Amino acid sequence: MVKHLLEYQRITISLARAKVLKRLADQMITLGKDDTLNSRRKAYTVLADRDMVGKLFKEIAPLFKSRPSGYTRIIPLGFRRGDGASMCMIELTEKKIVTKLPKKKKAKAEEVKAEVVDTKKEEKKKGAEAPKAEQHKESKKAEPKIKSIPKSKPTLDEEKRTEKAKSEDRKLADKKGFMKNIRGLFRKRGDF
Repeated sequence: MVKHLLEYQRITISLARAKVLKRLADQMITLGKDDTLNSRRKAYTVLADRDMVGKLFKEIAPLFKSRPSGYTRIIPLGFRRGDGASMCMIELTEKKIVTKLPKKKKAKAEEVKAEVVDTKKEEKKKGAEAPKAEQHKESKKAEPKIKSIPKSKPTLDEEKRTEKAKSEDRKLADKKGFMKNIRGLFRKRGDF
């Protein structure tokens, strides 16, 4: 849980676990403030992950250099629905702010729009020089063609269902009596 708290900077757990985790996380951050070989080894015994120890000493602990204690806070959330345990959120008081960079797709889309505008300007310049027939051909190429979707033939399963319904109707027509009419009423709609 200490690994997850240091990695995500905020986790949701039960109150009893949060109280134990708070003590241990505060100890780890205190070790991280003193960057010595001995403190790194002590942190490694708890975290058992070199990357997390490195992150603790390089990124997380420097955030708390000016703070003497109180590295984590517990925020109560209510009760868990399944067993009624009191839940809470434990988080670091000082957080590393991560700024998200805009996606590259947006930048590429803007470049494409700029190119389209430039090409349209060039086409207008060429349009004055080119004959109208060529412009008409280019406009036809630029317009997207809409294809009408033809009605599809019935699938094999649909054909089998219709054949089965027809054969049942023939059998019922041969039989005389009350049951013939009743069967027609209770037939499923998918059998037609």
